[in-house]
Amino acid sequence: MKRRAPHIPLRRPVYVGCEGASEASYANLLRDLLHDAQLPVHLVVQTLGQGAGDPLARIELAAINLAHLRRTRTAPEDRFVLLDFDQAERDPKRADRAQVLAGNHDITILWQRPCFEAVLLRHIEGCDTHRPPNTSTAEKALLRQWPEYAKPMTRAALGKRIDRASVLRAAAVEPGLDIFLRCVGLISTA
Repeated sequence: MKRRAPHIPLRRPVYVGCEGASEASYANLLRDLLHDAQLPVHLVVQTLGQGAGDPLARIELAAINLAHLRRTRTAPEDRFVLLDFDQAERDPKRADRAQVLAGNHDITILWQRPCFEAVLLRHIEGCDTHRPPNTSTAEKALLRQWPEYAKPMTRAALGKRIDRASVLRAAAVEPGLDIFLRCVGLISTA
């Protein structure tokens, strides 16, 4: 008699477009947390930094990538892109066009205010409400709290300092991160 293979639930794919290597490492760290929590979600992580310079160019690239995934029938229904808000402030008209294009492609932009390093800072205990006004200040504040931080960090290096509790701490003050974590199940919606 043949043994029946154990039932393995299908993992729901979620698209995560990342501005650069730092965000991609963070998304991969979140993938590890999903795996540890045994949640049936798979993050499709793509770096949008190559050949794209501002939020609009990155959303255009994400739309192209999603169209390719659609042709292979693997386009996730849930779609997010991590972008630094300081770049949006440089050209508000292009940022507005990026927001419209994202909406047309059912992409949720997770604005990092003012940048990724500021969001990382909010993962650190006691720094969750710290709101640096610009990228330079955010980087300096992060280095004071995390002297070993170097851009870009690998997911393993991020994982030495950031755990699930850290991510939940940041999500409590980062609405976009909260929305994302609810979508993937790291925060209960009940």
